[in-house]
Amino acid sequence: MVLRMSETNPYNYPQIYVEEDKDKIDPGSKVIFEKNDGAFCLAKYDREEVFKGNVVKRLFASKPYETAYEEIVDLEKAGITKSFIVYAPKRKTYILVEKGSNVQLLDIVGLKIFLAIEEGDRVKEGDIIGYQVTGKFEVRNIISNGEGVVAYIGTVFEEIQHYIVVLVGEENVREINVTEC
Repeated sequence: MVLRMSETNPYNYPQIYVEEDKDKIDPGSKVIFEKNDGAFCLAKYDREEVFKGNVVKRLFASKPYETAYEEIVDLEKAGITKSFIVYAPKRKTYILVEKGSNVQLLDIVGLKIFLAIEEGDRVKEGDIIGYQVTGKFEVRNIISNGEGVVAYIGTVFEEIQHYIVVLVGEENVREINVTEC
């Protein structure tokens, strides 16, 4: 009996795949590769198997989700440094964001944060995207100061909760079909 990757993971958390050179990917890692015909395929990385009969245009390797912002986002210039694909479990879709896309970053810090947004959601400026509990235990609305599609929500590990929300303009986000191969 062969289990599909989707059947072996009972949790519905977002996943991220970052574009990498084939030499930097460990064998056995989950990857999404783009074929020359534009199709995307999900597999476990085995150099010989992936390339056998497939012409691969580029590879995206699975990374730890919470800290992937360190690789994909230039926090000072608000730009994407590597192309990436995010699996949004709520929508059961994959979102592709290309390198060089300009983004808006929402830096959210508080004693306790409750986000009301997820990857793939569309946000307008002024929308309430969550709630935060302050040091005085007051509850405040978190209001978006940007507009776009939520492409990624990263976690900065500190004593208090700290999130980085990456908003990308709709013209720079593409929903893609990914099949298992």
